[in-house]
Amino acid sequence: MSFDLGSGRTPESSAADRLIISYETATTSVFALKEAAVGLCNVIWLVDLSEPGMMQTARLLRRLGTVVDVCGLSVPQMIDTLGTLGPTGILTVTDRRMRVLAAIAEAFGLRFHSPVVAERITDKFEQRKALQNAGLRVPPFREIPAILSAAEVDELAAVVPYPAVLKPRTGDGSRRVQRIDNPDELIRVIGSPEARSVEPAGWMVESFLESSERLVSRFADVVSVESFVTDGTVHHLAVTGRFAFAEPFRETGSVLPSDLSPVDSEEATRIAGNAIRALDLRHGCVHTELKFSSDGPSIVEVNGRVGGGIPELIRLAGEAMNLHRFAIELALGRPVSLRPTLHFDRIAYRRIVTAPLEARQITAMSGLDDLIELPGMDEVIINRHPGDQVDWQLGLQELVCSVFGSAESHAAVAEMCDRIDKMVKIEYEGARAVTDADVRGATV
Repeated sequence: MSFDLGSGRTPESSAADRLIISYETATTSVFALKEAAVGLCNVIWLVDLSEPGMMQTARLLRRLGTVVDVCGLSVPQMIDTLGTLGPTGILTVTDRRMRVLAAIAEAFGLRFHSPVVAERITDKFEQRKALQNAGLRVPPFREIPAILSAAEVDELAAVVPYPAVLKPRTGDGSRRVQRIDNPDELIRVIGSPEARSVEPAGWMVESFLESSERLVSRFADVVSVESFVTDGTVHHLAVTGRFAFAEPFRETGSVLPSDLSPVDSEEATRIAGNAIRALDLRHGCVHTELKFSSDGPSIVEVNGRVGGGIPELIRLAGEAMNLHRFAIELALGRPVSLRPTLHFDRIAYRRIVTAPLEARQITAMSGLDDLIELPGMDEVIINRHPGDQVDWQLGLQELVCSVFGSAESHAAVAEMCDRIDKMVKIEYEGARAVTDADVRGATV
């Protein structure tokens, strides 16, 4: 289902509507969020000025709303500070402050995830438990506490099924997600002092999901379902495909709509709806990732927010809907009217270039300036430049560049991505020569 924004005219801004937006420099464009809020509300930007680059960004944010610096503040102190501003809504486009925002929302009676739900959608272990308890298919999993004795590490390594996937219990963008093939690898990672200091919440390990022998997509067997929830009622907007991952499990882009068959799309949305209800999400936008494994579709992760890049893909695919604006309307408690499912007259894509595992620094880049001349190209976003350090463990935070465009068919998207991969030439220090296969990613 979708919604109708009416005539498209910008309504008058209501002085009574003041929306908290939790903002970080590595997330959605501040201009995209501010544009979506025009005529709906005034924005209260919740930021941490101690984060790299945020002090400079804050100068722009102050021109577009009210800035509240939460650096060093406890949750009660944040609530006291925000109380003087009278917020009427709250929104985030990342997972990192989800629990803090849930506490703030509860204090002001705002429409948001409850503290219990916020924990479920940000703690991968708690999420797996809730899904399993609801009878949904998830891979076998185990909790790994942050602090283990040497004997406990050895004991755990002996009982984990291999191959396995090791993930921080909290984190997004594939940060530090890696494949573990044997006990020695597990001991090397979780037994190190660095791992214990970097992941204070601990880890989760789960069985590796083998790919389905049945071809479900020309791209990858992982998809996401874009949904929203109003008062516990789930509505699905679209199914988004994925390009093959870069090692170990880093995203290389998305395609919307996916090329799943109608039967597989229906199954994906059915499972996503069951997962959303199992986690008791009652309100807001949801991004649910699934994999078509050898045992059938299995839930990878449920995110209680708009998926990264999805608003841009919806626009490029020919749908007039502004997903950020819709998310703001939901956060403010505005009524929505539904109409038939979203209409797409093109296939939109986002192609992401990531550095190889061995890379430590970018030394040279070429071909990016020529991309914008390709047919259907919309935007080329460069996140890293020659001289910048890169680290695969930081996941999507370390993407080199991303390219947005559209084409008339899925086959044309595949051809266009091949052209992009061949045109973009990036050299790294600490890495072997990068091939087209590295850029395209590896199937997982």
